[in-house]
Amino acid sequence: MRDLLLRLQNIDRRWLYVTLAIVVTLCLLFPFNLPLYISPQVKSLYDAVERVPKDKIVIVASEWDAGTRGENLPQTRAIMEHLMRRGIKFAILSQYQQGPRLAEAIAEELARKYNKKYGIDWCNWGYKIGGGMMLQALSRNIPKTIEKDIWGTPVEKIPMMAGVKDIRDVGLIVVMSGSAVIDGYIAFIRSVYGTPLGFGCTAVMAPEQYPFLDSGQLVGLLAGLMGAAQYEKLLSSPGRAMRAMNAQSMAHLLIIVLIILGNIGYAMSRGSKR
Repeated sequence: MRDLLLRLQNIDRRWLYVTLAIVVTLCLLFPFNLPLYISPQVKSLYDAVERVPKDKIVIVASEWDAGTRGENLPQTRAIMEHLMRRGIKFAILSQYQQGPRLAEAIAEELARKYNKKYGIDWCNWGYKIGGGMMLQALSRNIPKTIEKDIWGTPVEKIPMMAGVKDIRDVGLIVVMSGSAVIDGYIAFIRSVYGTPLGFGCTAVMAPEQYPFLDSGQLVGLLAGLMGAAQYEKLLSSPGRAMRAMNAQSMAHLLIIVLIILGNIGYAMSRGSKR
């Protein structure tokens, strides 16, 4: 064992990279369940979705693009799956050009799984500019602000939009983003009308959101890939987030083991030179 540890001091680092790649690949190809703690903010968002009345719609704000796809995509998918399971109608909205298409691909995949129809169970309002002004206008008059969906269909002709006039007909807004766009939703909708607001953000942004959670301005939070994995566990529907978290956990474990072995080997090598 001593000789092995000493030899590890001179191992080609490329073998370490190969070992790490093999561990991550195996975890992604062969899913397994590691213990996963459900944080209060994730459970709170789950409960908020459960409380949405069937006669109201949910706005899924897909405020992200390819740059944060790794974290925001599984978050968006988990929320949409929950809504489809409950039979809650939802509309996709985005102030990012790529957002509507990315979210629509997720919705179409889930719609096939749950036998949901576009225009009846969900719709895509598309890309809207205007920031805070757009959100204020949306709150007062949804059909006039949106006008047409992503396919050019007038909002009034979309079956699920019948009777939806203003923000009072929205039971929940869930924003997924890698930026500070949530500030606009808090300032112009949550603070003015009290509409429940949830947020899915990248992990690096999560610490900044806790004041909003503590003040009640956010009803729940999905922090990075871990938040999405926890939501998948609440849904009892393991997906890419749980697989990715398993791979990440095993990669971290491998690195920790290598660091320990490397330090033991280094200590032995120094002892043998004395």
